[in-house]
Amino acid sequence: MAKKDKFSKHISWKEATGSATAKKLDIDNTPDDEQLSNMKTLAEELFEPLRERVGQPIRINSFFRCQELNQAISGSATTSQHIKGQAIDLDATKGMTNKELFCIIKSEFEFDKLIWEHGDNENPDWIHISYRKGNNRKLVYQATRKAGKGYTTYQYFDLCICDDNCETDCKTDSDE
Repeated sequence: MAKKDKFSKHISWKEATGSATAKKLDIDNTPDDEQLSNMKTLAEELFEPLRERVGQPIRINSFFRCQELNQAISGSATTSQHIKGQAIDLDATKGMTNKELFCIIKSEFEFDKLIWEHGDNENPDWIHISYRKGNNRKLVYQATRKAGKGYTTYQYFDLCICDDNCETDCKTDSDE
């Protein structure tokens, strides 16, 4: 695929693989065939239907990251689904909140992991979502920075987080 081509209807090649850190550190962030196939699956089965559902642009903060790039940004070097081309980080645009986008994904789409990334209990700073064809677990987490430690912890999010009448029951997940 030529880098000038659209990766999918609403994702440019730059959005799929671009990274200021990769450019600064001269890291080749080019996916191999398996990673590219996973990225295409995520784009076709999740992102494009989501984009159509919300009817407006969705900002892509990060999609594919090679292992070297993921390590450079302090991502999980061995378990990150970004390395496999199975994860994408998103931000809502045009008056939609990240919480609203999160709730649409949670209630209407198949996914492997959906993570409310940082922010507060009212709105995440961004949304991480992963997709594995035919093997999605529908895991929902909240990521928070450990005070004074500089690292992120993950807690299960009760699946009713998008229901205003529901109390969220969180528990720490040591597997993340």
